Amino acid sequence: MRILVNPVFGALLASALMAGTALAGNVTLRLGHVGAPVSPQQTIADLFAQKVQDYSAGSVKLQIFNSSTLGNERQLQDGVRSGTLDMTVAGTFSYFVPWAGALEAPMLYSSLDHFTNFFSSDKGKALMEAFEQDAGVKTLFVVPHGGFRYITMNDVEVKSPSDLKGVKIRNPNVPSFNIMAEAVGAIPTPIDFSELYVALQRGVVQGQHNPVGNIVGARLYEVQDSLSMVPWGISPHMVSMSTRAWEKLDKDQQDAVTRAASEVATEYPSIAVQDEEKLLDQIKDQITLIKPDDIDLDAFLAVFREKGLSALKSEYGDAAGKWLDAIDAAR
Repeated sequence: MRILVNPVFGALLASALMAGTALAGNVTLRLGHVGAPVSPQQTIADLFAQKVQDYSAGSVKLQIFNSSTLGNERQLQDGVRSGTLDMTVAGTFSYFVPWAGALEAPMLYSSLDHFTNFFSSDKGKALMEAFEQDAGVKTLFVVPHGGFRYITMNDVEVKSPSDLKGVKIRNPNVPSFNIMAEAVGAIPTPIDFSELYVALQRGVVQGQHNPVGNIVGARLYEVQDSLSMVPWGISPHMVSMSTRAWEKLDKDQQDAVTRAASEVATEYPSIAVQDEEKLLDQIKDQITLIKPDDIDLDAFLAVFREKGLSALKSEYGDAAGKWLDAIDAAR
């Protein structure tokens, strides 16, 4: 039996399928991340998924896979770049966009407001456009991975850069962290996070830095004396989408995703602050908390500008240098 198709409708359908935007219908997108079921990544993903569903009137749904179910962070990023994964909440893609690794440098951001205001500014949007081109993905928004990384130590209370001189501190093996550790005279020592508790307990290193969620989750406060709220870097997380998945959506659905992204980028930092306050309250009787008012933040910023900034530009090149200057100027 032959099925006759109106030639005009047939032409419109073919055009829509080629464009990949019209007649999208209901779409389910897979979003993967490495965070646990209770983690900043999951909080971000849940908030985003709900808003996308609401603003698309249920025509776009996100299916969230946490705990590295779909691969480690590099594999997730590569999946979004190749189109085999629709979305991810992940770091700066520094495996594929080396200059973006500079964006998590210690002392680069003075506050969460500084972070959020920069990435919502025209300069921030220009940075994300440059990142999008180099990464080969659709960048939806950028958020902090929880709050700041804070420094914990044994036998030392970190209140000024001089307190870190000669101290062995566990560092992720990331150039931006190594540069700033060396700038304050510390000795950066790479240790896998899974081995960090025992390394601190045995004195292999004297201290470390991590967001409060990691400090509490891994119970590092049990083997450390003090937690100093030096703003030792924010790890930006890029919430990105494959270009293939983006083209599955019609215009209204794309608008819904864009609106949801904008709102999460604005709302999540305050959630991160509330979560951090709750976690700090949980451990306040088990570790000495050194608040910002007791820290010589001007001295740390001076080290960043006098030593760290030039070293970061040398390491990451001109592609990063102009953005480092723009972020610093936006304090």
